[in-house]
Amino acid sequence: MIGHLRTRLGLYRAVQSPDDIGGASISWQFDRALWGHVKPQSISERGAHGRLSVTQSYKVTLRYIPDFPERARLMWGERILRVITASDPDNRAERLHLICEEEQL
Repeated sequence: MIGHLRTRLGLYRAVQSPDDIGGASISWQFDRALWGHVKPQSISERGAHGRLSVTQSYKVTLRYIPDFPERARLMWGERILRVITASDPDNRAERLHLICEEEQL
């Protein structure tokens, strides 16, 4: 597994802070740099309001992180990957499989 983790990624956690009108705003704080394997999964197209939206999803494999955040993003070069799900595929605490979607800026 270690030989396949060749892609450098940055892990960002969601940080919630109160705003001036009684609500909360979310910012993304760098947590740590990781090595992982990124594999394209699927592309989906959606039409909304007369515009076509294309979403690319990826499967990312990482070494196991026991405190992986519930809301997270990965930076992959210039791309931002939103983590949809995180799972330990064989319950051995060796690796995590993440399903991510690329965020369009």
